[in-house]
Amino acid sequence: MTINWRFSGILLACMVMGLAACSSNSTKKSAAPVILVDGNTSAKAQGGCGNDPTYTIEGKTYQVLNSAAGYAEKGTAAWYGAEYQGTETAGCEAFDMYGYSAAHRTLPLPSFAQVTNRQNGKQIIVRINDRGPFEGGDLIQLSFAAANALGIKARSGAPVEVAAISPDQLPPEARGVAKANTQVAKPAEPVDKSKPYYVIAGTWPDKNTSLDMFVRLTSVGLAKTEMATAQQNGREMYQVRVGPLYSQDQIDNVKDILESNGLANFKVVAR
Repeated sequence: MTINWRFSGILLACMVMGLAACSSNSTKKSAAPVILVDGNTSAKAQGGCGNDPTYTIEGKTYQVLNSAAGYAEKGTAAWYGAEYQGTETAGCEAFDMYGYSAAHRTLPLPSFAQVTNRQNGKQIIVRINDRGPFEGGDLIQLSFAAANALGIKARSGAPVEVAAISPDQLPPEARGVAKANTQVAKPAEPVDKSKPYYVIAGTWPDKNTSLDMFVRLTSVGLAKTEMATAQQNGREMYQVRVGPLYSQDQIDNVKDILESNGLANFKVVAR
């Protein structure tokens, strides 16, 4: 018997965000700025990676800024995590979900920006080393660690302000950190998006159980976690899954995260 699962991620995002983004009555909290930068304080591009004057994604053309100087814009933030760990960024670096980095559609690669969570006042400095986001209308896509430092839990839609800064504007404690050698990613294999896979963490008749699993998976960096619903024998069922995934590396990264968090009873399915 085939069960047609219906994606319910938007509703679920509101349930998870609850106190903040899905409530018009949320109160802005004051918070001391968090200013953290990883070891790499270089703003030198690797062979011009990701800095073509223009590029086209899914039929839409973007124009890369000649300079980050003076850039400041308000919008919303998304984040990405374990599914992309170690994959190549547009800046020809290896993505590290635990580093303070981000993807932006038009800022030069690499560059630095201060990101402020407009809901709680928290701030961090990130190194822009990737392109995106290209799904939805978010302004910036943060690494898992950067989003966590800002108190952002929702996969997208968190209100932020992004302001570019030059390397010489980094705080003294950041400038004093020894420069690290950027890990160069191995060339990415072509992605065949005609064959999506999902890692299913579980299926339950209880909504709260599935919601708990959704929160647990997103909290460890699995940004592509979603919940789907379906009718089975006249009863509504809730499935928590991670995907779509398009490569064996993505699938293996998700499996490793699940296993390291004591979740061994999962299965991989093709859609």
